Amino acid sequence: MATPNVWAVREVALATFYDLSTGKARVQLTNLKTSGLENTAETVYAKGGRGNANIVGFSGNRGGTVTLQDAVFTNEVIAMMTGNDIATGAKSVYQREALKVASDKVTLKSTPLDAAKGLISVYKLNADGTHGEEITFASDTAETGEYTLAAKVVTFADGEFEDGEEVAVYYKVNTGTTAKTITVSSDKFAGTYKVVLDCLVRNTEDEKDYAAQIVINKAKMEDNWTISMAADGDPSAFDIPMQILKPVNGNELYTMTIYDQNEVA
Repeated sequence: MATPNVWAVREVALATFYDLSTGKARVQLTNLKTSGLENTAETVYAKGGRGNANIVGFSGNRGGTVTLQDAVFTNEVIAMMTGNDIATGAKSVYQREALKVASDKVTLKSTPLDAAKGLISVYKLNADGTHGEEITFASDTAETGEYTLAAKVVTFADGEFEDGEEVAVYYKVNTGTTAKTITVSSDKFAGTYKVVLDCLVRNTEDEKDYAAQIVINKAKMEDNWTISMAADGDPSAFDIPMQILKPVNGNELYTMTIYDQNEVA
């Protein structure tokens, strides 16, 4: 059956990003919550006569925006929006533990870095969980108000703590080699890509679904984006805003093709 002339659209698109220099696919997003196109232009009118009415309009400044909202976060997309590659490998990270003293000692869950220099901070904990007196590092035997460190074991001065008293310990450890590090730097910015949106439209006559593909020849990812965190509500979504640019070899900002998937050779 011929492709429709009148149709409705509801399903969210699949978005595929292609590298402009190589033409190769970079990533496809299959978990979008919303996908939208906004067309923009400006019109300037010649005015005159009694009442200074609009006489004739001149349109220009054609442009557009693409806004995708992803239900999940994809490392490759974040890399594209930061301008930096995602680094894989061991990385030092900060740790905090609240531990109960037993026999003047506590044992850390992980091995701290730079153990010879001690931990970042050690505090007695007040009953309300706030920091009390700071306990400082001693390279030899711990005196009152001091601690020593051997591998994961933190030892305090004899009798300074009763069993069950709590301390807060801050230190750094190395992650495993599979850790992924995202970097936002002052000298790198979001990239520009060809974006293809694949979606479905429904014929209003027979209510059959047809494929629709929107090809945006050149879309610049915006550098203003947000990662939101909240204690309640829906899981955080990731907005991916883009500006549509004029391609270097033509005037087509984007095309939309509606077709019958069954007729594809």
